[in-house]
Amino acid sequence: MTPKEKAKELVERFLSIEGADDCGNSYSYVAKQCALICVDEIINTYPTPWSILDIDFQKEYWQEVKQELLKL
Repeated sequence: MTPKEKAKELVERFLSIEGADDCGNSYSYVAKQCALICVDEIINTYPTPWSILDIDFQKEYWQEVKQELLKL
């Protein structure tokens, strides 16, 4: 899954919470903010950049997801 697809999926998952239809566009903003918080938590759980290459790749992926969220 591309970072852009993951960003959209995260927001859609928050939008699917019961009662989302009642809140309109403001709920889209809240869903995006919730997704950004989740991605920040994931990024912050990774160790320093001098770690294993695979971990660096995963951290880079989540940083790209965050950038795609900011574009939504």
